[in-house]
Amino acid sequence: MQIDEQDLKTIVDDFEFLIKQRQNAKLRNMLISMHSSDIAEIANRLDDPDRLYLFELLDAEDASEVILEMDEVNREELVEQMAKERLSELVDEMDSDDAADFVSELDKETQKEVLEKVETEDVREVEELLKHREDTAGGIMALEIVSVPEDCTVDGAIKEIRQKADEVAEIYNVYIVDHEQKLLGIVPVRDLIIARGNRKISEIMDRDFLSVPVTMDQEAVANFARKYDLVSVPVVDEQNRLLGRITIDDIVDVMEEEATEDIHKMAGFTDEEEVRERAILRIVRARIPWLVWGLFGGLISASVMVNFESNLKEQIVLAYFVPVIMAMAGNIGIQSSALVVRGLATGEIAVHDYLSRCGKELGISVLNGLILATILFTVVAFGWNDENSNPYQLAFLISSALVMVIIIAGLLGSTIPLLLKRLNIDPALATGPFITTSNDIIGLFIYLSIATQLL
Repeated sequence: MQIDEQDLKTIVDDFEFLIKQRQNAKLRNMLISMHSSDIAEIANRLDDPDRLYLFELLDAEDASEVILEMDEVNREELVEQMAKERLSELVDEMDSDDAADFVSELDKETQKEVLEKVETEDVREVEELLKHREDTAGGIMALEIVSVPEDCTVDGAIKEIRQKADEVAEIYNVYIVDHEQKLLGIVPVRDLIIARGNRKISEIMDRDFLSVPVTMDQEAVANFARKYDLVSVPVVDEQNRLLGRITIDDIVDVMEEEATEDIHKMAGFTDEEEVRERAILRIVRARIPWLVWGLFGGLISASVMVNFESNLKEQIVLAYFVPVIMAMAGNIGIQSSALVVRGLATGEIAVHDYLSRCGKELGISVLNGLILATILFTVVAFGWNDENSNPYQLAFLISSALVMVIIIAGLLGSTIPLLLKRLNIDPALATGPFITTSNDIIGLFIYLSIATQLL
């Protein structure tokens, strides 16, 4: 059963009513036909007591899937209310990568209590994964894999798949290793199905395979998988020993996590908790540095206008077009920077692309500037009535300034993210304030300087 957004509120109301009435049989019947993601979405919208009650109705396998789909804040609140024995049951049912992520969110004392009641083999896997940083390939990989030696036959590989079917949820490839667990090749399941059963696995394996090191950043892993259209990526150590694999569901989660993180940073947040944080002072502390930067930028823009006060008094019409110049500078800068920030995040643009990016943006800005300047010239020259100024001279002045401002704004928008990246400052966090503030100041200065010279 699938749930759309329109039906969700009605279903949540039904669950709340049935929970209050303690209609356990009806609740279980409804839960059986629902996907874990839909149950998680309902749980996110329930009050704490109702959420806990709902979870007690789920068996360990279903509950382990649902709790992983919940948002982080509600999951933390639910975990605090659950018994340690129940948490241990959930960890037992999870894949190694999910179990490690889940356990890593617990405090040290709770981790110890929960792992004491988990099966020994599962504990070993979780502890092995916890050794790696959570934002690396080692932190997101799963240890459940199907691997066979190179002298194995096709029938032997298929037998190994059958034996591990319950342990490995989705099997895309069989990995071929030597006696030291070094990765020698990969055989897709499809190739196994169509190959003769008595053939050696070494005869059909792909030796030109792709893998990632255990220390690679998770965002780089996601970009790697996207670039080569991989649904499963083997993870190896420095000696090329097979450690685990990263599957497409984890890659999609990483992409979503990184994109969400960038958006939060642009809004002045540093983590998911701060987005939901109700403490006003904490939110203010996250946003205020960039607002202060914008305030000082505005003061600098005001001082620029003060320096050109005499010109503005003589030609008050110049002040009318200040919003146009500043708005266009900001729009062009944000457009250019957004493409570069995205390119840096996906790996399509590197820091050393500085000169080529500048050249490309220069051409784009010149063409955009000429088109917009032509439109502005036409509007001002033929549609602007001002007794104290020559419309053609005014149109030429403003259009010339607009071209210069657009070119500078485009160059700043494309280069500032690259410079910030080189300085190890997150472009997603700092680009917006830098672009808008610097373009306002520079655009205003260029406009008034050109006006002074031409007047």
